[in-house]
Amino acid sequence: MKRFRLFIGTTDGPAEVQRVTPEDREVRSVICLDGKAISLPISDDYDAFVRRPTGVVEALLGHPAYRVDISRPIAGGYSWQLGVLVAHILADAGRLAGPGEPARTALWLTGEVDHNFNIGAVEDVALKLTRAVSTFKILKDGGIEPVVIVPEACLEQAEGALAASFPDRDQTPRVIGVKLLDDVLCAIGAPWRQRKWTKRRLTLKPRRALLRGLALGTATALVVVVAAAGWTSGSGDRPTPVATAVAAPGLATQITPSSPIQADAPPHQLGLIETRAPGHADCTAVDFAGAEPVVIRHRMSNSATHVALSIVPDGLCDLRYRVTHPGLGTLTIAAIAARHDGSGRQFRTKALVQTRELNAGSTLDLDARPPRHVAALLVQRLVLVARPGGPAAAGDARLERAVAMVSAVTTPENWDRAIARIRAQGLFVISARQDFQPSAPEYQKTGQTLP
Repeated sequence: MKRFRLFIGTTDGPAEVQRVTPEDREVRSVICLDGKAISLPISDDYDAFVRRPTGVVEALLGHPAYRVDISRPIAGGYSWQLGVLVAHILADAGRLAGPGEPARTALWLTGEVDHNFNIGAVEDVALKLTRAVSTFKILKDGGIEPVVIVPEACLEQAEGALAASFPDRDQTPRVIGVKLLDDVLCAIGAPWRQRKWTKRRLTLKPRRALLRGLALGTATALVVVVAAAGWTSGSGDRPTPVATAVAAPGLATQITPSSPIQADAPPHQLGLIETRAPGHADCTAVDFAGAEPVVIRHRMSNSATHVALSIVPDGLCDLRYRVTHPGLGTLTIAAIAARHDGSGRQFRTKALVQTRELNAGSTLDLDARPPRHVAALLVQRLVLVARPGGPAAAGDARLERAVAMVSAVTTPENWDRAIARIRAQGLFVISARQDFQPSAPEYQKTGQTLP
């Protein structure tokens, strides 16, 4: 199992996260210095960052109280949030290495995290990296590769600081710019892919759905629904329903036209992007050694077409949907995922995106990776739901009701019926299906169940 040491960038030098310890649910979360009984001043902010309704750690991991020990004090601000959140995720997966414990990679992070897991820009990135240079060199001398992760808005500043501190480009730490927490998890191997999907039924309170679960970064098939009424594209021409795919070796593609949709349905672009390691390399070479990946893009140019892909997961480093809003105005979208075995049993659903704005000309990437090893046929389904306008468009609860309806189903047949009912309510459905074939023969013998 790959483990990571983790450092939080500060203007006084990197603060290493030594351990993350779950505490009794009734106590407040604290950040302590070097294992001592010293609570740092940022502990109140950290407790709010952990505990619902303000916090995101409990929303992801299900526990409301922790103690975090770090090697250096953090005076204040919020740039510690990204590093602390990733430390919790790694610790939950058993992949956080403490000082002196074996690890081949060290992560250095800075960035703020909002409630929707967007990564916000922070100040003094260049100074923080300058103060970390000696730590990077010590890590390299010890055979540990440092990787720098910063908000995408700070990427240029970070690259400039590292170039000035490391004249030898071969010695420069790799730097990654991120916009979403999911970008970080993809880079480090998404350790929470091991988390179980659970069967559950969702009920709807007046005017809102009771949705629970992870927003991004889960290996799934997705569902997105888009409301067509009142929205027009920037062009009066309607594209002809078409779907194309470029298949990689070992990849079979089936393209099946779906039933006709409303004549006034807006054009909506959906793509599926595969990333695989080149030649005989593995995904570690892509993530951390800078190897050029093989990228296969499956393009669906019109949402009236249903695309089924048969994919071999061996050698698959990343798989994600790319949703594009090419028209005018703003859409509010939601996403649901479904997963089951080849006979339709072990049916699971998960709400991935509850409500999220998608502005004109913008894109949204959603993680669609399968489990690392597939012992038997695994089916993933996708549906995206959206309506015109932002979340403040009051009085329109169709989106929330659609998400609750699809999330509550327990069989593939009821899934299809729910989508048909959503279409009948004037909502627009984009659907896709991926069939993941069993991995190498040694995994077919394990008899493992769906995660």
